[in-house]
Amino acid sequence: MKIGIFTDVYFPQINGVVTSVMTLQEELIRRGHEVTVITVRLPGHKKSSDGIIRLKSVPFSKWKEFRLAMPFFVSAYSQIKALNLDIIHTHTEFSVGLLGRYMAHVLNIPLVHTYHTMYEDYTHYILDYKHAKKMVRRLIIRGSKSYVKPATAIIAPSEKTKLALQSYGIHNQIHVMPTGINLEQFHTHPCETPAVMAIRERYNIAEDTNILLSLGRVSEEKSINMIIEQMPTILSIVPNTVLLIVGDGPYRAKLESLVHKLKLEESVIFTGRVPFDTVSYYYSLCDVFISASKTETQGLTIIEAMASNKPVVVYDDDNVKGIIKHNYSGMLFTNHLGLSDGVISILTSKEKANFLSDNGTLAIKNLSTEKFGDTAEMIYEDLIQYMYMYKYHVI
Repeated sequence: MKIGIFTDVYFPQINGVVTSVMTLQEELIRRGHEVTVITVRLPGHKKSSDGIIRLKSVPFSKWKEFRLAMPFFVSAYSQIKALNLDIIHTHTEFSVGLLGRYMAHVLNIPLVHTYHTMYEDYTHYILDYKHAKKMVRRLIIRGSKSYVKPATAIIAPSEKTKLALQSYGIHNQIHVMPTGINLEQFHTHPCETPAVMAIRERYNIAEDTNILLSLGRVSEEKSINMIIEQMPTILSIVPNTVLLIVGDGPYRAKLESLVHKLKLEESVIFTGRVPFDTVSYYYSLCDVFISASKTETQGLTIIEAMASNKPVVVYDDDNVKGIIKHNYSGMLFTNHLGLSDGVISILTSKEKANFLSDNGTLAIKNLSTEKFGDTAEMIYEDLIQYMYMYKYHVI
């Protein structure tokens, strides 16, 4: 198959959508398909390369890491048309996604769309007032319905996302397809591994110190403040503990102020962004992985931590149903006390930590890149066959 993947974010940007897109791209290529990624042009990436078409772009408002393409150029249209694509798969509702939707219509080929982001959880970036948020939510629902209407099929990363889309009144064919991960990439590195030891030395963390890990975009909706606020409680029971916050984002300055207010400068470390190929070492370094986010559509970092054989303490949300069973494959919480109780129970019992880690690793064994590729391939083939039959009036 000749597959076009349309996305507004791509390497060297780092986030869950980029991970999902690149995983899909690599797995499809491994299976012998021709895959072209159509994305934005970033500073330092001025030209397209084999398998990648980069469109001129501009920064989107204050979020300089997010860019909007200026896609409707004759050259872009001609380049994409010359690919003779069999199917288009969009991963964004914005500029490049609109181009993908248009090209699918012009070329009369199937359009698949993955709905990665629950935008109603991000209304605080637009208007932070109760009634305004309701208005924005209505607009988001209306916009989502309008955008996906032409899609032959929709992919949801989790059952949570599928149910939300159905609640919007979206009646397209929806497939639940969790992003797969390279399970081998996230095996546990021994503590004496030079790269793991180097991280300890860089942040001056003693070998007998317990490490709590938060990894991902540092933004308000990730609720990292909830973890920081419970650090005094955790430290009162397990004093030799530090919280390592790996990542960067618009909420970092406020979190640093919170750390200062609570006098936790010696117990909370901000690393900023780290190269993706070093992420597995941070998982290996930690004793507990924590996610307090209530807005995940799947939660790839949670799955990566579990693949790294680490116990996880996670906000009890629909995105982890079927993966994390409380007190069995991880610890779930719904409030501040539940978070600190979960962490303390793990740090004070090696047996419990091992029990949760081993069960967690087993729980995500079906979320491999191979399974991800199998599902995508099956969806594409079915849609292409359906479109062929429809074109030639076989159905």
